[in-house]
Amino acid sequence: MNFSCNQTKAKLTLSFVIALITIFTLAGKIEAQSAPAAPTTETTQTTETPAETPAPVAEAPAETPKQESEIGLVSLFVTGGWSMWPLLLSSIVGFGVILERIYFFFTAKLVRKGYNQDLQDAIDASGMNGIEEFLKANEGQRITDVLKNGMEVSQNDPEIFASGIEREAGEVMTLLEKGLTVLSAVSTIAPLVGFLGTVSGMINAFDAIANADQVNAKVVAGGIKEALITTAAGLIVAIPAMTFYQYLQGRVAFFTSEVEEAANKIYKEYLKLKAGKRA
Repeated sequence: MNFSCNQTKAKLTLSFVIALITIFTLAGKIEAQSAPAAPTTETTQTTETPAETPAPVAEAPAETPKQESEIGLVSLFVTGGWSMWPLLLSSIVGFGVILERIYFFFTAKLVRKGYNQDLQDAIDASGMNGIEEFLKANEGQRITDVLKNGMEVSQNDPEIFASGIEREAGEVMTLLEKGLTVLSAVSTIAPLVGFLGTVSGMINAFDAIANADQVNAKVVAGGIKEALITTAAGLIVAIPAMTFYQYLQGRVAFFTSEVEEAANKIYKEYLKLKAGKRA
């Protein structure tokens, strides 16, 4: 705040100095133009052709210092009107959810690359024993926990194993999808709030036209500016929220497909074991 005040004072001082210089320059030029010319004695006869005097050159007016328009976030927020407050709240909530979910997905060990291919190699090599050894070698990953818990309650029955996998995967999916509903709501509601602010700004613009004796651009500029600011703010909030929602939803869908593929491989082995084709 002190820095802003000092910067404003410096700009006012600079503008004042420039204005003084301009005033003195204009005053000097006006004084020089209004001073009477010194009388000269003519010794030439009237028959001589008088020398042509150059036409006075019009001097360009001194340039006045242009005042730069400063558009700050605070002024835009105030100009946007009441709809900027719910948009600000939505942006804070959405940004918090995005940070929390990104941290979770980057720290949680869900499934490593090539997991299902290595599982298939272990099955081809040793069958059910290979599955158990593979799961022991890949402990600490969420997909391994889901498969192990499903196998523990299966009692070597494929249908019980499938039910156990669905239950375990459902618990993990609830954890993975935490906060995604909030992001979806923010990405949907923010543009609507922005459009509502747009309507409010246009109403203000037409109200100013109705109350003005003479209509010009300045009369409607405030309402139109409010409308455009709220529209832009709604899109600024909604676009990142929708982008990260799609990204996180893709991560959840990838984990789901990996669990389904791994569970199907083990399910087939249980069917073979039940049918007596593999010891």
